[in-house]
Amino acid sequence: MLLHLFFVIIADMIKFLHTADLHLGKVFHEHSLLEDQEYMLDALYAVLRDESYRALLIAGDVFDRSIPPPDAVQLFSAFLGKLKTSRPDLKVLVIPGNHDSPARLAYGKELFAELGLYFVTNPNDAVNPIPVYARRGGPEENPARYAAFFLLPFLSAGSLNAAESADENASPIRSQAKLAEEAAARLEQARLSALQQGAAYTVLAAHIFATGGKESESERVFLGTAEHVSAGLFAGFNYAAFGHLHRFQKTGPNSYYSGSPLAYSFDEADGEKVFLSVELDGLPESDENGEPVAERKNSVSVIPIPIQPKRKLRRLKGTFEYFLSQSGSEPSLAGAAQDYLEITLTGKDLAQNALPILRGSRFPNLLSVKQDEAFAALREEHTRPGQETPCAKRGTEEDFSDFLTDIYGGADEEKTALFMELLAESEKEAVV
Repeated sequence: MLLHLFFVIIADMIKFLHTADLHLGKVFHEHSLLEDQEYMLDALYAVLRDESYRALLIAGDVFDRSIPPPDAVQLFSAFLGKLKTSRPDLKVLVIPGNHDSPARLAYGKELFAELGLYFVTNPNDAVNPIPVYARRGGPEENPARYAAFFLLPFLSAGSLNAAESADENASPIRSQAKLAEEAAARLEQARLSALQQGAAYTVLAAHIFATGGKESESERVFLGTAEHVSAGLFAGFNYAAFGHLHRFQKTGPNSYYSGSPLAYSFDEADGEKVFLSVELDGLPESDENGEPVAERKNSVSVIPIPIQPKRKLRRLKGTFEYFLSQSGSEPSLAGAAQDYLEITLTGKDLAQNALPILRGSRFPNLLSVKQDEAFAALREEHTRPGQETPCAKRGTEEDFSDFLTDIYGGADEEKTALFMELLAESEKEAVV
């Protein structure tokens, strides 16, 4: 009996991988991350070679921009092609995030669906679930238990209209919170219907800012708490796979952010990056005599799979002289030449042209240099007790000239003229 139960559990278990916020094509401090993203996708492909995975779920922000660069599109296309060649039975489920263009991501979706690639880009289609079976084959070949996957794209203002479910004269819904409430009401009806039709589990993918979620510097932050969404709206689902926030975190009993698979800001430098392996356990709801098991509840197992990046993000701190001439023998800096670095220089003396000098000397992947102490000292030096700062009485052109002088040792008239021209254009656009 125990052996039989073991095989029932294995046969009925549904296992899938949850990731989000790939941001393919991202440029970080003027440096393309495409090579790092290709390395990350190779790691994702290696995990999915395991045939126990039935689906890959990408919860939004496939690309970093609504019009992604061609090489980023080619990278994603090559990944999908290699993955489906190796795992033709694997279902790939994708929604757009707030960085994606739904129309572009939807290109060819009808054709791709025939190949097991599902791109759900219209929020009104979120109520139509995609079945993922516990074993190979469909219900005709193999009547296995299945999970109904509901895919909710990022809800842009006006993408759902309350008139579709209530008052036909209602105005389009604009806030994220109200849009989520409307979507959740529709999804709950669809979820219950899927269970009545034989689904053993229900899973949701959504690209939202869940209340209480911890954000980082690399997200495109929504303004105001009206854009926050309660994860409790989707409590009925066995698992809710969220995208948008870049830190791996649990936001409710059944809801998780996988986080971005790479660190896209230096405040994420110390955080672990993971893929989430999710298992719906497949335990039977009846005993060996066919009698229902009291209060049986499908359990979910979530296992983080650590990602090793091609290059790490690191923050370092010390004097300019230390990094320029004395840091070569420091064990704590081992591998720093290969890592992406942000260096904070200590001391009150401003080091001019610090970034190109340090990058050229020993840190080729140095992306950012901060000199907060030095700039604070400069501001203090120009401020006299009881008087306003000179900057408060002078114009923007003089401030910019002083800035150029501090950084480069002199003000370039052409750069100053160009700056003032661009400033005038931006002010004109702001007024319009």
